[in-house]
Amino acid sequence: MSAEGKGKLLKIYLNENARYEDKPLYEAITQKVLGMGIAGSMVFRGFEGSGFCCVSCRTHGLGMTISKCQPMVIEFVDTEEKLNAAVPIVKQMLKSGAMIMQDVDILFNQA
Repeated sequence: MSAEGKGKLLKIYLNENARYEDKPLYEAITQKVLGMGIAGSMVFRGFEGSGFCCVSCRTHGLGMTISKCQPMVIEFVDTEEKLNAAVPIVKQMLKSGAMIMQDVDILFNQA
């Protein structure tokens, strides 16, 4: 998607330790959705979070993970049609977590 204009943002909340088959869930979801031709994605690791995958996820110390999980967010940006096609696939892969979709104005998008 190199065009500017209206689009959608799909956000997926999960924890770092979640797995799908033989790989980390965030990696499996990203590969699967990008394989569907979605324009772009970004994966973020959080310092602290709650409510999406467990009671509390937290990083302690100088970059050291002491908790059993660390929160993560995957973001995909594209058209509503393309992201709606990805939603049922991602739902099937998620055992816990959350997904939201938001309207976005794409102001610049060039690789």
